[in-house]
Amino acid sequence: MEQQIPALTLKIRNSSGGHIFYLTKETKHYIDNIVLFILDGLQNNEHVLVVENTRLTPLVRKRLQAVLTAEELAQVHFFDSYKLYWHKGNFHPSTIVDYFRESFDVSGMPCQHFRTWGHIEWNTGDGLEEELLSYEEQVDDLITAQNLIAVCAYDAIRVEQHLQDKLALYHDYLMEDEEIVFLGGKRTSQRPLVNETNRR
Repeated sequence: MEQQIPALTLKIRNSSGGHIFYLTKETKHYIDNIVLFILDGLQNNEHVLVVENTRLTPLVRKRLQAVLTAEELAQVHFFDSYKLYWHKGNFHPSTIVDYFRESFDVSGMPCQHFRTWGHIEWNTGDGLEEELLSYEEQVDDLITAQNLIAVCAYDAIRVEQHLQDKLALYHDYLMEDEEIVFLGGKRTSQRPLVNETNRR
């Protein structure tokens, strides 16, 4: 992945943005990949916005502190995933987007100067399928409008295959712990509207 992640982000920077669906199975690989993604962003003079849980954030910070200066670390902005996704007591897509905008003002920053990584950690059985798809649709629209590089990371064991298939429709690439696959342009040509998906 040391070569695959930089090659992918270079390709995305030369296009109209990219939405990456990451299904992880092993924490070690996950930490390796988020660190690679962050370091690649910094090497390209980008700020990196990371939405992560309080268990993994210290592990990522420790890895970064070993190789980065204080100025470089200041370009990495961590958000507590629980506070971001549930700060008003529900997983409501527009609330999440609003909270993100209030917490970090990117309005004056050219879109090519930041990238995002968000870890979404809920089980298929939590009854959030409609909200997750709506959230991914809104993020996807933002990526298209702003030409962003964005990773949406999920724990593979928590997301049943039928939901993985639906989520893939809102992404350009599928990343797993040791490989990245282009999804064939599904995002622009085959994705259903969220309300149509939910009627199936």
